[in-house]
Amino acid sequence: MIYIITHKEFEQPKVKGYKSILVGADKGHRCGDLFDDEGDNIAVKNDSYCELTGIYWIWKHIKDEYVGIAHYRRYFSNSMRYGDIVSEEVVKKVLERYDIILPFHSTLKKTVYEHYCEESGFYEDLLRVREILKAKYPEYLDTYDHFMQGKRICFFNMMICKKKIFDEYCEWLFDILFELEKGTDYSKYNDYQKRIYGFLSERLLNVYVMQNNLKVFEMGVINTEEKWSLKKKIMTGMKRWFLFKLQ
Repeated sequence: MIYIITHKEFEQPKVKGYKSILVGADKGHRCGDLFDDEGDNIAVKNDSYCELTGIYWIWKHIKDEYVGIAHYRRYFSNSMRYGDIVSEEVVKKVLERYDIILPFHSTLKKTVYEHYCEESGFYEDLLRVREILKAKYPEYLDTYDHFMQGKRICFFNMMICKKKIFDEYCEWLFDILFELEKGTDYSKYNDYQKRIYGFLSERLLNVYVMQNNLKVFEMGVINTEEKWSLKKKIMTGMKRWFLFKLQ
């Protein structure tokens, strides 16, 4: 199942294998098939954890064969036709040969480290994450440093993978973020920067995938609120051709 994370009402695509989950649902069940405030949950942290409150809920409550994360305006697509959302059948075919589906990577003009400090948060955030890795997961340090000094990154906190991989990633991720949260002083962050854990998890997903040598299939992402670039159409078309060559 692919879960569409949303914080507001939206036009939900009528595609088999998709369900919506409302995050920050403790403020009211306004829309959605599922709600992140039921059972074991961190819904009250939504302002700083963003889509991660939905990811946490899925980790704790869902027992599907595979799990996908999409957003109310962003979806994976293996088609050059704008608006086509990847089907269950294609996802299952890809996961027979690959460990995880991620968005096409972006190549930044500056390092991932510099980009984060300029766009999302503070150097201190990255340093504190590094110290937690050093204490809890020292085997990740070299990969973390290498990634942060590089310029390639997959954004959006979007993925599709088998539930076992998803569970193992979430256990690692939330262990780090909950530890980080203990020492976070929100008074120096503006409203945008307070989304610290959502921003950091975008980087940490890349680190996890690299460290564990997961076999990645990159796929296009369509944004229903903006036009799809020609470059992304071409790249998606090439990936689509390669996928069907495997069949």
